[in-house]
Amino acid sequence: MSPPKKVEVDPEEQTVLREWRELVVEHYSADIARLEGMEDSVHGFHIEHRLIDEKPILRHIFHENPTRALELGFRIMREQFDAHNIPTRPVLRVIGLSDNYLNRVDELRMRDRNDLVSLDVKINDVSQPYGWLKMAKYQCRDCGSITEVRQRRARERESPFVCRTCLDKMFKENDREDLPLGLFHPTPNFTMLVEECNYEDVQDISMSQITYNKEHHLINCSTRNQILGTVADDLVDQIAVSKYLRVNGIVRVQPVPDRTFAKDTRRLLSIDIISVEELSITE
Repeated sequence: MSPPKKVEVDPEEQTVLREWRELVVEHYSADIARLEGMEDSVHGFHIEHRLIDEKPILRHIFHENPTRALELGFRIMREQFDAHNIPTRPVLRVIGLSDNYLNRVDELRMRDRNDLVSLDVKINDVSQPYGWLKMAKYQCRDCGSITEVRQRRARERESPFVCRTCLDKMFKENDREDLPLGLFHPTPNFTMLVEECNYEDVQDISMSQITYNKEHHLINCSTRNQILGTVADDLVDQIAVSKYLRVNGIVRVQPVPDRTFAKDTRRLLSIDIISVEELSITE
């Protein structure tokens, strides 16, 4: 068996992991301990944004790359759940974002993709729950090695281009380590392990922009400025039509739903919702 490959650890991400661990242990240890014995498959764990702001490196990466920051936070939360023998999968739900993140639907542009935003909206419609393939696992029919490929929702399913194990074997047999990958590689021969893939429950929601005064009296609910959002895991079936909410999420780009050909370049903005907070709006 070949020796394990050394994985380079980014120093900044190491610092982020340390700051996540400090935040969780200092402020949420008691809350995690109370979850012992939980039998749910997934649990949304609320994290106050003000606590993230107290950690300089974590605050920076959460602002610049919220997706990666949440992935690193999940690793720490999973570690803490395991330490308390809680089999439930945690999902980080960051709430109480500062007003710097508050945006309007009509102000969002393509340049805002992957940014973290908060929107005050009215829920117009909620779709039926459905699932999507989040991580596909493939097994090489030649050598049996497993390859994982991250997928993108509403995109064509991606499969491995080459089996790295078979490629390394060919390099070794030909005694040419400098052989260009593009000129010589084994033909892909994979089968997808359907039952071992990772799937996610999701639900699409349609939202309208609202404006209200300091007394939280509704001024306007726009029929023009609307946007689609997606909730996942524990938030599925938890959002009702006609509710007024502050949704916190990450701006994404998705294809036009009724596109007529595969390579249509038209795209729409949507929101991957990471948390919701109810607004007390009176009409």
